[in-house]
Amino acid sequence: MTKHRLELFSDGVFAIVLTLLVLNLKVPVALGFAGFLEVAPALLVHAASFFLIGVLWLNHHGALARVDKISYPALLYNLFGLFWVTLLPFAAENAAYRPLDPLGASLIAFCCGAHLLAFMAMRLSSHSTVDDLPSMRRWRQMRIASAACLVAGNFACALLAWAWPWLGYAGGVMTIFWLLVLRSPPQAEDDFRRVAEAAM
Repeated sequence: MTKHRLELFSDGVFAIVLTLLVLNLKVPVALGFAGFLEVAPALLVHAASFFLIGVLWLNHHGALARVDKISYPALLYNLFGLFWVTLLPFAAENAAYRPLDPLGASLIAFCCGAHLLAFMAMRLSSHSTVDDLPSMRRWRQMRIASAACLVAGNFACALLAWAWPWLGYAGGVMTIFWLLVLRSPPQAEDDFRRVAEAAM
């Protein structure tokens, strides 16, 4: 499978998962502001889940943009990572209608950790020209270490959510902020563009 087909397949899964989120919203029984208050928790969970899945997609897209060659193990890791993303609508629905039940909160954190673990394996089993640049080696080692901490943090939040559900939600929030902060350094991007242009 080519990188382009992998991107198309993955984008399709993310798009379907984002669509499934809205199907979990129920029309309120009450009218007016009372109806809004009735669905407010579900709307809040919908917005947070949509943003979480969107950030996971941005991370996936950004990493694949720098990949040159996809290996067979990378395909399997990608599929495994997408599996955990498809469970997020179920976790979000559970969290929306039973916010203090640990199942939804724990599943959100666990799905984030499992997706990121599979994503790390996928990225490490793919070749990228930018990874060969000397200026990227140290940055990449730091990124792998910080991503491993994020995975461990999510798994810990998933486990602790059974005692206090809010920790499961903290895992999802931690994932959003961490992935928004972990961006490629501009210098490495410039080096990558120069290498790509020289190869043409």
